[in-house]
Amino acid sequence: MDFNHLVKICLVFLAFLFISNAYAATQAPAIVCDQAYALCTSAACIPDPKQPGHAICDCVVNKGKSAGFTSCEQRKPFVDTYKAMHVVSTFSFEQLTTKKSLTCSKGMPWNNCVDMPCTVDPQNTNRAICNCKIDNTQAFFTFGGNCDSNTCATGFWSGATQGAASNALRNALDKAENPVSFISCPVNTANTVR
Repeated sequence: MDFNHLVKICLVFLAFLFISNAYAATQAPAIVCDQAYALCTSAACIPDPKQPGHAICDCVVNKGKSAGFTSCEQRKPFVDTYKAMHVVSTFSFEQLTTKKSLTCSKGMPWNNCVDMPCTVDPQNTNRAICNCKIDNTQAFFTFGGNCDSNTCATGFWSGATQGAASNALRNALDKAENPVSFISCPVNTANTVR
């Protein structure tokens, strides 16, 4: 097996891991859309003081192919009556070659941002604020944290569980653009899953 083939297998597997178990459990098919979206794979978040169980996450706005579980029409960007643009947070391979994956243990807070609503910052249209769901019931990984395992307990990172994904998700993500390589954090830190 050549290196490029191994890298592609690892990337598809990683994409599965980045999608929440909640979606995998329902066997919902992933849908790839080509439009503007928010990417929260490395987003730092804070708990939402007005909505318990949710967090406000600072995400990047991209345009291109991304995978989610709602239709392209439901994820279509729109401008509201106040001229604010709204997008949906989905998954793409965009940060896999520039960010390292940090694995954190069960009990640490993290946020599921897949298919969550976002508002684009009118002062910086490259950023969006997304409303994501907080979890701490499972181990997770994130592209945030710069490999500092101490931030697992304090970062409220956007992340994903290491659960299985459906064959439909595999097929949808195989059609998305794949990066050339993947970078991971060292595993010998106190808060990582072994």
